[in-house]
Amino acid sequence: MKRWTFILPVVVFIYVICYIDRTNISFALPHLETDMGLSKAEQGLASGIFFWGYLLLQIPGGYMAERWSARQWIAILMVLWSVAAMAQGFTNSVGQLLIARFLLGVAEGGVQPALMATIRSWFPFAERGRAYAIFKLYTPIAAIVAAPFSGILLTYTDWRWMFIIQGGAPLIVGLAAWLAVVRDTPAKAGWLSTAERDYIERSRLEEGEPLQHRGTFKAAFTSRIVWHFALIYTLTQMGLLGLTLWLPSVLKKAFHTDMKVGLVAILPQIAAGVAIILIGRSADKRGGHVAHMSLVLGSAAIILGGASLISPQQKWLVLGAMILGTAASIAWYGPFWATVTKLVPAAAAGAGLGLINGVGNLGSFFGPYIGGWLSDLSGGGYALTQAFFGGVFGVAALLVLTLRKKLREATAPSVKPIPTQQLPVDNSKPERAVPHPSADPAPLA
Repeated sequence: MKRWTFILPVVVFIYVICYIDRTNISFALPHLETDMGLSKAEQGLASGIFFWGYLLLQIPGGYMAERWSARQWIAILMVLWSVAAMAQGFTNSVGQLLIARFLLGVAEGGVQPALMATIRSWFPFAERGRAYAIFKLYTPIAAIVAAPFSGILLTYTDWRWMFIIQGGAPLIVGLAAWLAVVRDTPAKAGWLSTAERDYIERSRLEEGEPLQHRGTFKAAFTSRIVWHFALIYTLTQMGLLGLTLWLPSVLKKAFHTDMKVGLVAILPQIAAGVAIILIGRSADKRGGHVAHMSLVLGSAAIILGGASLISPQQKWLVLGAMILGTAASIAWYGPFWATVTKLVPAAAAGAGLGLINGVGNLGSFFGPYIGGWLSDLSGGGYALTQAFFGGVFGVAALLVLTLRKKLREATAPSVKPIPTQQLPVDNSKPERAVPHPSADPAPLA
C-alpha cells in the first residue's frame, strides 16, 4: 500500500539528514581544536549544548503538529535547522559555535514529535510496530552514512564546507520531498486510493482512537503514564548513547587500528537495522508488544553486563557482544512507540509524545558523562561502564513489564466495527501531489 512506500521513506530520509546534522560535529572537533583552539571541555560543551536546545520545542512540537499542521510545522523547522546547521560553518569563536549548536537543537527539537504524530495519523495501531521500527532505521543508516560522507567532505574541502553542505541538504532536498509527498491526513492525499484511506480511518476508529487529537499541555504534564514512558525512554537513551559513544574505544582496544575499527563498527549498525525490522514486524503480527520490548531490553542488559567480563584480547567475543548488544539496545523502538500511542490518553497525545521524547533525550546528555566517569573510576577500562549500561537496560525492561495489564485492557475489543457510510468524509479538494505509480505496492509487512 502506498503509505508504506510514500510516507515512510520520506520520513526516514528527513530524520537521517537531521541526525547527521546533529552528530557531524564529532568529525569536525579535531579541526576545531586546531583552528579555533577549543579545549576538551569546550568541545564537550559544544557537543552537549545541542540537547539543551533540543528540549525547548519537544512538547510544543507535538502540540503544533496535532493542533495545527505537522506538514507546515516541519517545513518551517527544516528551514530553521538548515540555517542553524550551515551557520556552524561561519563561526569564528567558541561563543558563536555554542549559539549555533544551541539553535540547531531548538530547531530540530520539534521535528521528531511531529514526525511521530504523522506516523500515528497514517498507520493504525496494528501496523505501528513496523512503522515506527522503519522510522528508527534512521539511527543505523545515519551511523553508516555519516562517517564516509563527512570524511569525503573533510578530505576535499574543510570543516566549514562540511557544515554548510550537510546543513543545506534539508533545505534543498528534504524540504522538496516533504512538501511533495506528505499530507497531514490520508483524506488530503491525492495519491492515495479511496479504499486505502477508508481502511486507515476505519481501523483507527475500530481501535477506539479519534481521527483528530485535541490534546492539551496540562493533560500531558499530569498524566502518570506519560511520565512512566518518559522514565523508560530516559533509561534506554542513556544506555544507547553511552554504548554508542564508547563502542569505538572498546573496539579499538580489541582491534588496535582505526582502519579495522571503522570496518567492524559498521557491523553492529547493520545488525541493529535488521533487528529493528524483525522485532517491529513480530510485535504487529503476534501481538505482545510489552513482551517483545521486555525481552529485547532484558537481552541488552544480559549482553552488555556479560560483555564487561570479556577481555579486550578476546576481540571476536568483544565484536560479537557489541553486535548483539547494539541490536538489542535499539530493536525495542517500534513496539515502544506503538504502545505509547495506544496508552497515552487522547487529551495528552501530541504534547505527551514531545514530553516523552524530550525528557527521554536527557539520557543522551547524561549517559556519556556517566560512562566517562565510570571509565576514569576503573582506571581507563570499560568493564564498569558496560556493566552500568547493562543495568540501565535491565531496569528499563522491568518498568516495561508493568505495562502489560494496561495494554491488554486497551487492546481488548470493545468497539463495534464502523460501517463504511459512517466514516468521516473530507469534502475538501485534495492537495496536489506528485504523480504516483499505477500499481499499488505491497506493504512492508
